[in-house]
Amino acid sequence: MKSVYKLARDLALTNGAKYHVACILYRKRKPIRIGVNSDKTHPRFKRIATDGSEVCTLHAEMSVLKYARKGDRLEVLRFLKCGSMTMACPCEHCRKFIREQNLCDVRYTDWGGTWNKLVWD
Repeated sequence: MKSVYKLARDLALTNGAKYHVACILYRKRKPIRIGVNSDKTHPRFKRIATDGSEVCTLHAEMSVLKYARKGDRLEVLRFLKCGSMTMACPCEHCRKFIREQNLCDVRYTDWGGTWNKLVWD
């Protein structure tokens, strides 16, 4: 495993959040930022969950998007507690903001831990 993936895994597994997701932002093929899910965030990120409850979390993708520029690349990874990679496809909310940043190369891990490219509708 490359060192950037190991760092992303370690950060995601120790973030204290329910889901262990990391997002790596690349510029000119170099990783410049790693973000992870966070349950401790600003109230402006409050939204209504599908069960009607209020949720205040910051997704890994959102934590790096403020540093993104057109032409940058994102990789989204989700880890199980054992460290294996699993499905990490960005949610609709994150997709909206990724698209607004004009990022066209977004990759994520599928259920088997292999890479898929996000395809825009």
